[in-house]
Amino acid sequence: MSITMNERMTTIETAQSCQDRPPLQIAFLQATVKITRIECFRYDHELIAKLQLGDGVDTIYGLLAISTDTGAVGIKEFAIPSGSLKCDLTTWVALFQRIKGLTLTESMDYTQLKQAAWGPVRKELIESALQDLIEKTEPISLTNKDQKYILDRAYLYNYSQSYISF
Repeated sequence: MSITMNERMTTIETAQSCQDRPPLQIAFLQATVKITRIECFRYDHELIAKLQLGDGVDTIYGLLAISTDTGAVGIKEFAIPSGSLKCDLTTWVALFQRIKGLTLTESMDYTQLKQAAWGPVRKELIESALQDLIEKTEPISLTNKDQKYILDRAYLYNYSQSYISF
């Protein structure tokens, strides 16, 4: 069984794709869709090898998933040098729980507000996952009919060294 995940894209590419949508539609969706769950999967060595990401010794690989009340899920893979963490991964991602219950607009604003305290790696990770989520909150996705990417949680549970959810 394979994982189907979003393509690796930059925040700039994501922002450019949002320019094609009507501004009022984007603003309405961002102001009404609320975040209901945040999950972080730390890949185990077997999955790291399957995905050919590296050896996983000096780098922590994983996936951040942000779910909304509409069923849309924004995901972002990450690779964090283990030396840059001053704590464990649970403590490192726990700061993201503050955006739970916020709308997408409020979440993006909160991320901007906390960028100095969070640092560039955390800020970029959460912003990228939120941008992916914004892309998936088009009206067809709100009915959960045409999700382009599927988050296969069962597969990730089997190949995760750790799992964090709030």
